[in-house]
Amino acid sequence: MNIVEKLSAFTALLLLAGCMLSKAKRTAFAQKHAWIHRLTSFHTAFAILLLITGLLHGILAGNGTAMITGKIAWMLLLILTLLAPLKQKTGKHLWLRIHNLLALSACLFIVIHIFQALAA
Repeated sequence: MNIVEKLSAFTALLLLAGCMLSKAKRTAFAQKHAWIHRLTSFHTAFAILLLITGLLHGILAGNGTAMITGKIAWMLLLILTLLAPLKQKTGKHLWLRIHNLLALSACLFIVIHIFQALAA
C-alpha cells in the first residue's frame, strides 16, 4: 500500500466520521460544544469529498481481498448522495429513514471492508 493510498483511506475515514457526527447534533454534549454544530454544517461537503476520496482509494488499492466490500460500500454512498434531492419530494420522516438505513448499511460495509483489508 503506497502513501497516497494510505492517505486517501485515512482521509476517507475522517470524512466518514464527519458525516456520522450529524447524528450527534442533538445530543446534550453537542449542545454544550459549538464546534460540533460547525462541523455538522459541512455534512453535504463531507459526503461528496468522501465519494471522491473513496474512489481514489479504490483505484489505488487495486485488486485485493476487500475489493468487493469496498465497492459495495462506495456504491451505497453514491446512491445515498444521488438520492439526496428526494429530501424535498418526500416527507422529512421518510427521507430520514431512507438516509439512515443507507448510511448504516454503508458504515457496516466499511467496517467489514476494513477488517478484510487488515486480515489480508
